[in-house]
Amino acid sequence: MKCSTFYFSGTGNTRWAVSEFAKIMQDRGHQAELVAIDIGSQLTDEQIRAIVAEADAVGFANPIYGGDIPPIMRTFLNRVVGLIGPQTTAKRTYVINTYGYVNAFGPNETKNLLAGSGLTLTAYVNIQLCNNVTSSKPLNRAQLAKRMIRGLHELNRLADCLIAGRTRIKGHGPQLLIGAMIRKKVPEAIARFYQTLGVDRATCTRCMVCVKNCPTGSIRLKGDKFVFSSGCTACMRCYNFCPTGAITIDGVVADPQKFPRFQGPEE
Repeated sequence: MKCSTFYFSGTGNTRWAVSEFAKIMQDRGHQAELVAIDIGSQLTDEQIRAIVAEADAVGFANPIYGGDIPPIMRTFLNRVVGLIGPQTTAKRTYVINTYGYVNAFGPNETKNLLAGSGLTLTAYVNIQLCNNVTSSKPLNRAQLAKRMIRGLHELNRLADCLIAGRTRIKGHGPQLLIGAMIRKKVPEAIARFYQTLGVDRATCTRCMVCVKNCPTGSIRLKGDKFVFSSGCTACMRCYNFCPTGAITIDGVVADPQKFPRFQGPEE
Protein backbone atom coordinates (compact mmCIF):
# COMPACT_ATOMS: atom_id res chain seq x y z
CA MET A 1 0.00 0.00 0.00
CA LYS A 2 1.21 3.50 -0.79
CA CYS A 3 0.09 6.55 1.20
CA SER A 4 0.97 10.02 -0.09
CA THR A 5 0.46 12.91 2.32
CA PHE A 6 0.38 16.52 1.18
CA TYR A 7 1.18 18.62 4.21
CA PHE A 8 1.70 22.12 5.49
CA SER A 9 3.39 22.71 8.83
CA GLY A 10 3.75 26.10 10.46
CA THR A 11 6.60 25.60 12.89
CA GLY A 12 6.71 21.86 13.37
CA ASN A 13 3.62 20.24 14.91
CA THR A 14 2.19 18.89 11.67
CA ARG A 15 5.63 18.02 10.32
CA TRP A 16 6.18 15.86 13.41
CA ALA A 17 2.78 14.17 12.99
CA VAL A 18 3.22 13.27 9.32
CA SER A 19 6.80 12.11 9.88
CA GLU A 20 5.66 9.78 12.66
CA PHE A 21 2.80 8.52 10.49
CA ALA A 22 5.24 7.76 7.68
CA LYS A 23 7.48 5.81 10.07
CA ILE A 24 4.51 3.80 11.32
CA MET A 25 3.45 2.86 7.80
CA GLN A 26 7.00 1.99 6.73
CA ASP A 27 7.54 -0.14 9.82
CA ARG A 28 4.51 -2.14 8.74
CA GLY A 29 5.93 -2.73 5.29
CA HIS A 30 4.04 -0.05 3.38
CA GLN A 31 5.15 2.99 1.40
CA ALA A 32 4.66 6.49 2.80
CA GLU A 33 5.42 9.62 0.80
CA LEU A 34 5.45 13.12 2.32
CA VAL A 35 4.92 16.12 0.05
CA ALA A 36 5.28 19.68 1.40
CA ILE A 37 3.04 22.25 -0.26
CA ASP A 38 5.18 25.32 0.54
CA ILE A 39 5.88 27.68 -2.31
CA GLY A 40 9.48 26.51 -2.11
CA SER A 41 8.47 22.98 -3.14
CA GLN A 42 7.30 24.34 -6.51
CA LEU A 43 4.88 21.48 -7.15
CA THR A 44 3.74 21.39 -10.76
CA ASP A 45 0.28 20.38 -11.91
CA GLU A 46 1.76 17.27 -13.48
CA GLN A 47 3.48 16.28 -10.24
CA ILE A 48 0.27 16.64 -8.25
CA ARG A 49 -1.70 14.56 -10.72
CA ALA A 50 0.98 11.85 -10.70
CA ILE A 51 1.18 11.72 -6.90
CA VAL A 52 -2.59 11.31 -6.60
CA ALA A 53 -2.76 8.73 -9.38
CA GLU A 54 0.02 6.56 -7.96
CA ALA A 55 -1.20 6.57 -4.35
CA ASP A 56 -3.58 4.04 -2.86
CA ALA A 57 -4.59 6.62 -0.26
CA VAL A 58 -4.11 10.39 -0.38
CA GLY A 59 -3.70 12.47 2.76
CA PHE A 60 -3.85 16.14 3.64
CA ALA A 61 -2.28 17.38 6.86
CA ASN A 62 -2.18 20.83 8.41
CA PRO A 63 -2.47 22.77 11.64
CA ILE A 64 -5.79 24.32 12.67
CA TYR A 65 -5.91 28.10 13.04
CA GLY A 66 -8.92 29.49 14.88
CA GLY A 67 -11.15 26.51 14.16
CA ASP A 68 -10.27 26.43 10.46
CA ILE A 69 -7.55 25.29 8.08
CA PRO A 70 -4.89 27.84 7.09
CA PRO A 71 -5.34 29.70 3.79
CA ILE A 72 -2.36 27.96 2.18
CA MET A 73 -3.98 24.52 2.58
CA ARG A 74 -7.45 25.71 1.55
CA THR A 75 -5.94 27.13 -1.64
CA PHE A 76 -4.04 23.90 -2.25
CA LEU A 77 -7.12 21.72 -1.75
CA ASN A 78 -9.02 23.81 -4.28
CA ARG A 79 -6.10 23.41 -6.67
CA VAL A 80 -6.03 19.62 -6.29
CA VAL A 81 -9.78 19.28 -6.79
CA GLY A 82 -9.57 21.43 -9.91
CA LEU A 83 -6.66 19.45 -11.30
CA ILE A 84 -7.78 15.87 -10.85
CA GLY A 85 -11.49 16.22 -11.55
CA PRO A 86 -13.80 13.27 -10.80
CA GLN A 87 -11.81 10.07 -10.36
CA THR A 88 -13.06 7.04 -12.27
CA THR A 89 -12.99 5.14 -8.98
CA ALA A 90 -13.18 6.60 -5.49
CA LYS A 91 -9.79 7.08 -3.87
CA ARG A 92 -9.40 6.79 -0.12
CA THR A 93 -8.48 10.06 1.52
CA TYR A 94 -7.35 10.84 5.06
CA VAL A 95 -6.80 14.04 7.01
CA ILE A 96 -4.39 14.69 9.87
CA ASN A 97 -5.03 17.91 11.80
CA THR A 98 -2.88 19.29 14.62
CA TYR A 99 -4.07 21.99 16.98
CA GLY A 100 -3.26 23.79 20.20
CA TYR A 101 -6.59 24.82 21.69
CA VAL A 102 -9.66 23.98 19.61
CA ASN A 103 -9.95 21.89 16.48
CA ALA A 104 -13.35 22.73 15.11
CA PHE A 105 -12.83 22.42 11.37
CA GLY A 106 -14.44 19.03 11.12
CA PRO A 107 -14.89 16.24 8.60
CA ASN A 108 -18.06 17.73 7.12
CA GLU A 109 -16.20 20.81 5.93
CA THR A 110 -13.40 18.64 4.58
CA LYS A 111 -15.90 16.59 2.58
CA ASN A 112 -17.33 19.80 1.13
CA LEU A 113 -13.89 20.93 -0.02
CA LEU A 114 -13.25 17.56 -1.69
CA ALA A 115 -16.67 17.37 -3.34
CA GLY A 116 -16.62 16.37 -6.99
CA SER A 117 -13.01 15.17 -6.96
CA GLY A 118 -13.51 11.48 -6.29
CA LEU A 119 -11.33 11.77 -3.20
CA THR A 120 -13.43 10.03 -0.56
CA LEU A 121 -12.77 10.90 3.07
CA THR A 122 -12.32 7.65 4.98
CA ALA A 123 -10.15 8.74 7.91
CA TYR A 124 -9.93 11.97 9.87
CA VAL A 125 -7.91 12.43 13.07
CA ASN A 126 -7.24 15.38 15.37
CA ILE A 127 -3.99 15.58 17.32
CA GLN A 128 -3.68 18.14 20.07
CA LEU A 129 -0.11 19.32 20.62
CA CYS A 130 0.41 22.97 21.50
CA ASN A 131 0.08 26.56 20.41
CA ASN A 132 3.15 27.71 18.48
CA VAL A 133 3.15 31.25 19.90
CA THR A 134 4.83 31.55 23.29
CA SER A 135 4.66 35.33 23.72
CA SER A 136 1.75 35.04 26.18
CA LYS A 137 3.16 32.23 28.33
CA PRO A 138 6.08 29.77 28.17
CA LEU A 139 5.54 26.39 26.55
CA ASN A 140 4.63 23.53 28.88
CA ARG A 141 6.97 20.79 27.62
CA ALA A 142 5.69 18.18 30.08
CA GLN A 143 2.14 18.65 28.82
CA LEU A 144 3.35 18.53 25.23
CA ALA A 145 5.15 15.21 25.85
CA LYS A 146 1.91 13.64 27.11
CA ARG A 147 0.02 14.93 24.09
CA MET A 148 2.65 13.50 21.75
CA ILE A 149 2.10 10.05 23.26
CA ARG A 150 -1.65 10.38 22.68
CA GLY A 151 -0.91 11.64 19.17
CA LEU A 152 1.15 8.56 18.38
CA HIS A 153 -1.77 6.40 19.50
CA GLU A 154 -4.07 8.23 17.09
CA LEU A 155 -1.58 7.87 14.24
CA ASN A 156 -1.28 4.14 14.87
CA ARG A 157 -5.07 3.83 14.81
CA LEU A 158 -5.12 5.77 11.54
CA ALA A 159 -2.56 3.40 10.02
CA ASP A 160 -4.53 0.36 11.21
CA CYS A 161 -7.71 1.60 9.57
CA LEU A 162 -6.10 2.55 6.27
CA ILE A 163 -4.35 -0.80 5.97
CA ALA A 164 -7.52 -2.72 6.87
CA GLY A 165 -9.72 -0.56 4.64
CA ARG A 166 -11.85 0.59 7.57
CA THR A 167 -13.38 4.03 8.05
CA ARG A 168 -12.27 6.14 10.99
CA ILE A 169 -13.80 9.60 11.24
CA LYS A 170 -12.91 11.39 14.48
CA GLY A 171 -13.85 15.04 14.60
CA HIS A 172 -17.63 15.32 15.05
CA GLY A 173 -18.89 16.93 18.22
CA PRO A 174 -19.69 20.18 20.04
CA GLN A 175 -16.44 21.81 18.91
CA LEU A 176 -17.90 22.07 15.41
CA LEU A 177 -20.49 24.53 16.73
CA ILE A 178 -17.73 26.53 18.38
CA GLY A 179 -15.82 26.47 15.14
CA ALA A 180 -18.79 27.75 13.16
CA MET A 181 -18.78 30.86 15.34
CA ILE A 182 -15.00 31.29 15.37
CA ARG A 183 -14.68 30.89 11.62
CA LYS A 184 -16.88 33.92 11.01
CA LYS A 185 -14.21 36.15 12.51
CA VAL A 186 -10.88 34.38 12.12
CA PRO A 187 -10.45 34.52 8.32
CA GLU A 188 -10.51 38.30 8.38
CA ALA A 189 -8.05 38.39 11.26
CA ILE A 190 -5.68 36.03 9.45
CA ALA A 191 -5.98 38.07 6.26
CA ARG A 192 -4.85 41.14 8.20
CA PHE A 193 -2.24 39.38 10.31
CA TYR A 194 0.67 40.42 8.09
CA GLN A 195 -0.06 44.02 9.09
CA THR A 196 0.84 43.20 12.71
CA LEU A 197 4.29 41.85 11.85
CA GLY A 198 7.49 43.83 11.87
CA VAL A 199 11.23 43.62 12.49
CA ASP A 200 13.20 45.10 15.35
CA ARG A 201 16.14 46.76 13.63
CA ALA A 202 18.19 46.79 16.83
CA THR A 203 18.37 42.98 16.98
CA CYS A 204 17.91 42.00 13.31
CA THR A 205 21.11 40.73 11.64
CA ARG A 206 19.61 40.50 8.13
CA CYS A 207 20.38 36.78 7.97
CA MET A 208 17.30 36.42 5.70
CA VAL A 209 16.06 33.31 7.50
CA CYS A 210 12.56 34.79 7.66
CA VAL A 211 12.52 35.42 3.90
CA LYS A 212 13.81 31.93 3.07
CA ASN A 213 11.46 30.15 5.50
CA CYS A 214 8.23 31.91 4.53
CA PRO A 215 6.00 29.23 2.94
CA THR A 216 4.08 31.75 0.85
CA GLY A 217 6.92 34.07 -0.16
CA SER A 218 5.27 36.94 1.68
CA ILE A 219 8.39 38.54 3.18
CA ARG A 220 10.95 40.53 1.23
CA LEU A 221 13.68 43.04 1.92
CA LYS A 222 12.93 46.30 0.16
CA GLY A 223 15.78 48.73 0.53
CA ASP A 224 16.58 48.71 4.23
CA LYS A 225 13.12 47.59 5.33
CA PHE A 226 11.43 44.20 5.57
CA VAL A 227 7.99 44.19 3.96
CA PHE A 228 5.26 41.71 4.92
CA SER A 229 2.54 41.16 2.32
CA SER A 230 -1.04 39.87 2.21
CA GLY A 231 -0.08 36.34 1.10
CA CYS A 232 0.86 35.62 4.73
CA THR A 233 -0.81 32.48 6.09
CA ALA A 234 -0.07 33.34 9.76
CA CYS A 235 2.14 30.29 10.30
CA MET A 236 4.57 32.10 12.65
CA ARG A 237 7.71 30.64 11.07
CA CYS A 238 9.29 34.07 10.79
CA TYR A 239 8.63 34.72 14.48
CA ASN A 240 9.73 31.32 15.76
CA PHE A 241 12.81 30.74 13.63
CA CYS A 242 14.40 34.17 13.72
CA PRO A 243 17.82 33.49 15.33
CA THR A 244 17.72 36.72 17.33
CA GLY A 245 13.99 36.91 18.06
CA ALA A 246 13.72 40.12 16.08
CA ILE A 247 10.24 39.61 14.64
CA THR A 248 7.69 41.84 16.36
CA ILE A 249 3.93 41.44 16.75
CA ASP A 250 2.06 44.72 17.05
CA GLY A 251 5.42 46.38 17.51
CA VAL A 252 6.31 44.30 20.57
CA VAL A 253 9.47 42.20 20.90
CA ALA A 254 8.95 39.16 23.14
CA ASP A 255 12.14 38.48 25.08
CA PRO A 256 13.52 35.16 23.71
CA GLN A 257 15.01 34.35 27.11
CA LYS A 258 11.63 34.61 28.81
CA PHE A 259 9.61 33.25 25.91
CA PRO A 260 11.70 30.68 23.99
CA ARG A 261 10.50 30.33 20.42
CA PHE A 262 8.71 27.13 19.44
CA GLN A 263 10.57 25.24 16.75
CA GLY A 264 8.78 21.90 16.81
CA PRO A 265 7.73 19.23 19.33
CA GLU A 266 11.13 17.55 19.37
CA GLU A 267 13.22 20.70 19.77
